[in-house]
Amino acid sequence: MTADAPSESCNEWAARVTRAVRGGSREALAEIYDRCANDVVTLLERSTRRDESFALDCLQEMFMKLAANPPIVDTHATLLAWMRVTALNVARTVIVAENRRHRRDAAHAAVEVQFEVHDEVHDEVHDEVHVEVHVEDPATRQALAEITRQLDENERMLLRLRHVEGMRIRSIAVALGATPQAIESALRRIVARLRSGGAS
Repeated sequence: MTADAPSESCNEWAARVTRAVRGGSREALAEIYDRCANDVVTLLERSTRRDESFALDCLQEMFMKLAANPPIVDTHATLLAWMRVTALNVARTVIVAENRRHRRDAAHAAVEVQFEVHDEVHDEVHDEVHVEVHVEDPATRQALAEITRQLDENERMLLRLRHVEGMRIRSIAVALGATPQAIESALRRIVARLRSGGAS
């Protein structure tokens, strides 16, 4: 009996195909796709305001969940509701992950040009070394920004770890496999360049 047979109602069809999918039937999964995919794609496009490509990616993930653990339903409405909710949950997860990645990338790409830190006496493990860089004048700030753009990736990473993420020198040294003294020296050299550029 096919999904188009006159003697099979929508509810009978839903009950049959979900049980068949649970039994491993790829044909039944294809029937569900043919009959319900457009409805789910339209819902995703309308709800997320994303394009068809995004909706199709979410639809594919939803069908993977359907194939792995299909619900047993007795009505077409219940099957469609399960598909809609599952697809929307997939879309939400993707969007949340994208937003987190964008925020993380933006934070890593930003180069801080104004530091509110101070020279302090540090202990024997060199764990509290700070350098003060004041940037008040717009022209000076622009000059400082230009210098930070000339730093290489390792130098920018050190500045970010120390002054943006607030890591201690000892922690940076452990993370990078270096000594605290080496990290301290590198930071002092970088900040000396920033000071020199800011003063010019």
